[in-house]
Amino acid sequence: MEVAPGIHRIEAPLGDRFVCVYLLVGDESVLVVDTGIDSTPRDYIAPYLAKIGVEPGRIRYVLTSHADYDHVAGNRSLAELAPQAVLMCHLLDRPLVEDLERIIRERYEELGPDHGFYEGEEGKAAMRATSRTMPADIALSGGEEIRLGADWRVAVWHTPGHSRGHVTVHDLRSHSLIICDAALYYAVLRKDGGPAFPPTYRYVESYLSTLQRLQAAAPSLLLTSHYPVYAAQEAQAFLAESRAFVERVDAVLLAELRQAAAPRTLRQLVAALGPRLGEWPVEANAALSQPLIGHLERLTAYGLLRMPNRSSWVIA
Repeated sequence: MEVAPGIHRIEAPLGDRFVCVYLLVGDESVLVVDTGIDSTPRDYIAPYLAKIGVEPGRIRYVLTSHADYDHVAGNRSLAELAPQAVLMCHLLDRPLVEDLERIIRERYEELGPDHGFYEGEEGKAAMRATSRTMPADIALSGGEEIRLGADWRVAVWHTPGHSRGHVTVHDLRSHSLIICDAALYYAVLRKDGGPAFPPTYRYVESYLSTLQRLQAAAPSLLLTSHYPVYAAQEAQAFLAESRAFVERVDAVLLAELRQAAAPRTLRQLVAALGPRLGEWPVEANAALSQPLIGHLERLTAYGLLRMPNRSSWVIA
């Protein structure tokens, strides 16, 4: 649907969740934000373009918000639909955006060697079967503007935290923010609104800075990848809850380590804190390893924790 003048939100299924891609249709150019999985451009973007009377040849820009499977896997499929389009992403995420195997290795299995968190073979096979990544044409650093029409430009913001190179699109005309996964609430939600798994931010200080920037912007409309459309006060509540979750993690993590009789590993902390932090299914607790490792690194850098070995922590 058209959620703001010229901004169209396309919701595509993703298991028991959904992923949204965005079309910004200007008088001169069309910008696509994210491409979903390999089938998304063929099954959802192309039919929507036909519905609103826009030829694929008008797509000039494709922007990947960050290096996660469900945001990059349709890049080559979109390039086949619109071969003239220029693919862009942030410089810091570019190596992963271009290579699904690096996403798996450096994001999803980053904590495997030291902490034993690996993707299941079935999950990796499913990603490989529904992904076709490709090289990006242009690497961004944040601060760029994209011209879509004589009186319409949108700005690209660097909004890291979930990944190093996550970007947000600010539509200056409607004061909408297309934040994709820049803020992740207290959980990533299923279609029915229930929690699917924990918010998977990775770099805590960057994430907090991003949340502060988004809150200070006071957007009229907040447009995400996996949540409903939020307007004004709802947007502020969503961002405030995203920040409150970070504060809760710090509190429960420190409390758990203060009462521990021995050093705790990341696996032990995930198992202990998962039920206290959210109501997602128990099998989703493993995803808590992403934010937890970020908090552990942060609290260690602050001198509040120390590591007696490379895989466990105690109060300093």
